[in-house]
Amino acid sequence: MKIAFDTNVIVRMIALDDEVRLKKAIGLIQKHQPKDIFICYGVFIEAYYVLTKQYDMPKDKVLDAFEDLLRVEQFSVDQETALRLAISKAKKGGAFNDALIGEVGAVKNVRTDTFDKALKNNNSFEVLS
Repeated sequence: MKIAFDTNVIVRMIALDDEVRLKKAIGLIQKHQPKDIFICYGVFIEAYYVLTKQYDMPKDKVLDAFEDLLRVEQFSVDQETALRLAISKAKKGGAFNDALIGEVGAVKNVRTDTFDKALKNNNSFEVLS
């Protein structure tokens, strides 16, 4: 049976703050076949926020952990191409959440309109005046 992981499972796997829950997550992964565990791209936005704001983890450490998750063969990641592009943009200095929102639109061949002037140099967005 295929399953999906919620944000709190991903956070446990990256934060390593609860050994019992970490072992449960790893056990679930080991019981599944390639692409059997779905992860919605929204989980990555939430996990990024929780890890950087509540756990005070450095941005680069979180982004590296996300890249590690993308290598887990049991995971089927929603909007994987957009996620990879967003991680790359965020590593170059952009905000991860904004980059992911923009890249999800770009993968669908649409531009994301915004009032956020900070996104004027991100080609996935059109800043409205």
